[in-house]
Amino acid sequence: MKLNGTATHRRQLRIAIIGGGLAGAAAAGVFSRLPNVQVTLYEQSKCDREIGAMIGVMVGGVKCLSRMLSPAGFEELQRILYRGENVDGIRHRHWRTGEIMAGANSPHTPRHMQEGRTGRIALHSLLMSEIPEGTVKYGKQGVCSEAVGDGTMRVHFADGSSEDADLVVAADGLYSKIRKQYIPDDKYVYKGRVSYSYNIPIEMVRHIKGLPTHSSAWHGNNDVVFLSRLRHKLTSFAPLKDWDPILDQVLQLLPGISAYPLQVTAWMENPTRDNALAFVGDAAHPTGGAYGSGCSFAFADVQALFLSLHRTYGYNADEDCSKPLYNVSYALHLYRETRMPFIKRVESQLGNDKLDATYVATACDEKEWIRRWKKKFTINWWILEHDVDAKWQEVEAEERHTWHRKNKEDGNMTDVFGY
Repeated sequence: MKLNGTATHRRQLRIAIIGGGLAGAAAAGVFSRLPNVQVTLYEQSKCDREIGAMIGVMVGGVKCLSRMLSPAGFEELQRILYRGENVDGIRHRHWRTGEIMAGANSPHTPRHMQEGRTGRIALHSLLMSEIPEGTVKYGKQGVCSEAVGDGTMRVHFADGSSEDADLVVAADGLYSKIRKQYIPDDKYVYKGRVSYSYNIPIEMVRHIKGLPTHSSAWHGNNDVVFLSRLRHKLTSFAPLKDWDPILDQVLQLLPGISAYPLQVTAWMENPTRDNALAFVGDAAHPTGGAYGSGCSFAFADVQALFLSLHRTYGYNADEDCSKPLYNVSYALHLYRETRMPFIKRVESQLGNDKLDATYVATACDEKEWIRRWKKKFTINWWILEHDVDAKWQEVEAEERHTWHRKNKEDGNMTDVFGY
């Protein structure tokens, strides 16, 4: 490879990110740090919108952000994440009595890397602040994409315009238009559950006796109620009748409530298409609130794709000067091999959890219900603390041999590693 002096004479890698939510904003920020790229984030709204309530950032998500954000950005993340007063993790409580049945603190994770809760607005604003000026184009809803030859993808927008890119990143969420193009028979299923939430100033509830100062989750049959501070506010997911009196006191003080019906659709078997398109976040695997890890999974997708792109920089140094210095096809291969085994295992775990929930719900009395709940309750650290960088390194160490050797044998490319 000959990189010295070549980058300035080579066309930039054009990256088009569709959707400016948490996944898209994270991608725009970190991809802009790649060498010799032109990143554009297309967002359908006319301006940055303030929507959403509480969001959890699991340990795996904090790990990703510690590597993706600037030092100042990570310092701001520490400021906006709430982790409780002298308590790590979250406390899991009985739905009616408030008894703590289990804790969820990671025993080997320093506090600044522990999971925490924040407002979606605060987290999104932080991610947007990491994006270079001029990167975001508002009022642009991506509706479909097509391969037009020579590794180029053309994205078509609702306003009738189109843009070409070398890599399209679909980060347009559960109702992704790009996803629908590739999976036209996609069905959205209502989970039969609605998430209710509202944020109120902490001063309104400070007088409530016994109000936890840490994040708590009250568990009933198929229902969970969260209560947590978010900096100077408190967020509550509305409880049901006859739940812990503390929750009822909070509910009586809420001036309103926001309802979010939970819908899901099938997780993608393959998050890449046409050797130039990657799906990330809910566009690839909509969690519907499972494990509170939606944004953490999205950040891991983005980080895996960033590492994959960075690894391939310089692959085409000795080839056609009209092409970018990246091997997008190989980068997408690394991305897919890094994420899919983990995502498939999580999907399988969701099925296992449903079986456990049914077992707990059929208990004959409250004492037996508590016994069954404690028996089946699992923190699933392998999900919450997943280290996507370590997994990517494992995959790349193998694929640099197997993928390149196979392509060289097939006559598809020159093996740049000399294997």
